Amino acid sequence: MERHICRSSLLFFIFIYFLFVLGRLLIVPAENPNDHIREKIPVELFVMSRCPDAVACEAVMADVVEEVNDISSFTTSYIATLNSSATYGATCKHGDIECIGNIQELCFQEVNSNQLTFFNYLLCIHRSYDRIGSHKWAKQCSEEVGQDYDPVDKCVNSDTGLNLFIKSVQKSKAYQAKTSCTIFINGHKRCIRDGGEWYDCPEGYSVKDFVKSIENAYKQNGINYY
Repeated sequence: MERHICRSSLLFFIFIYFLFVLGRLLIVPAENPNDHIREKIPVELFVMSRCPDAVACEAVMADVVEEVNDISSFTTSYIATLNSSATYGATCKHGDIECIGNIQELCFQEVNSNQLTFFNYLLCIHRSYDRIGSHKWAKQCSEEVGQDYDPVDKCVNSDTGLNLFIKSVQKSKAYQAKTSCTIFINGHKRCIRDGGEWYDCPEGYSVKDFVKSIENAYKQNGINYY
């Protein structure tokens, strides 16, 4: 009788252990969403708002951002000469009206972080190049892309806008970006557009080429975009 009980107990514990092992094998570890989070690739454009090369450059980038919006972070910084006695704290190549245009674009980005909307705004203001910097034109384009212009205008006419502009000019200087338009991808100078020509673009300067550069940088950061 005792031998039978011992045998039954042993079989019972073996059965329990089997269930325990089987359970561990069947449990799929919960996927940590952070495992798939990677920093977006920074794409920095150093420009002047009333520069024809900036207009051409940003038109190309508008198509690029459509392709890589989910894996990239586009920003614009502005090229000017710091000057404490200037109206806006810096001297802009195309006059104070360009400084205003620069501040309008910075404030738009400050108010609306959607980079697709921002590039649509740029494409709009570029339709009338000689009106860049105009309050009326900026307001019209802002409203065309669905952004209430009041908070943008409030930023433009405050210390916030001025500080954004000065910091932007300081950043351009730190990057030694003197030519509009200079493109940096993932912290490295990628290409320059100047005098109607592209140069210093070893990986090409088409939309496809820029998209490839951004995707490659993203993959090198530890995740395959595809």
